[in-house]
Amino acid sequence: SLTWEFDMSGILRISTRLAPLVAVMFVAACAGSSSRVITASAPGVDMTQFRTFGFMQPLSTDQGTTRTIISTHLIDSTTRELEMAGFRRDDQNPDLLVNFFISTRETISTRPSTSATFHHSRGRYSPWSGYSFGMSTTEIVQRTEGTVDVDLIDRENNTLVWEGAASGRVTDSTRRNMQETLDRAIADIFAQFP
Repeated sequence: SLTWEFDMSGILRISTRLAPLVAVMFVAACAGSSSRVITASAPGVDMTQFRTFGFMQPLSTDQGTTRTIISTHLIDSTTRELEMAGFRRDDQNPDLLVNFFISTRETISTRPSTSATFHHSRGRYSPWSGYSFGMSTTEIVQRTEGTVDVDLIDRENNTLVWEGAASGRVTDSTRRNMQETLDRAIADIFAQFP
């Protein structure tokens, strides 16, 4: 599963399936990419045996039986990437089923900030000194990390054959440009597709 940063305003849930890969995802950053990406293939599976794809009904990013805007963006981006990889979309009888998982998590860290001191004395040899002032602050930094995970499932055997995840930091910009953010994450994920 791949991880990528964006904000879903609390409507996303954390997939426990991501747990084994989370540690690896955060250190598997792609050079020159805005996302940290990781992929995994099932051992011994030849991806060339699959020709068509469709989407799970409902997707994990849907709300019950209601298709969400996020799901629509992910479907559009994934369709483009898989078609560019030579697959054909078939919603009736696909070889592969695609599913998505999205999660966000909050991280809090601290770091020392600037410090200042001030000291005043009456003179070099004076036994009495004036006043002294010291200040040190600690900055608390809260960040939102977002992850999008794409799963490809062999429909006939109901087996996960490939997954990819992209992660990144959620910012005001990614919140305002969700479609672009999701599109970029999916492109980063499929850049590592076999």
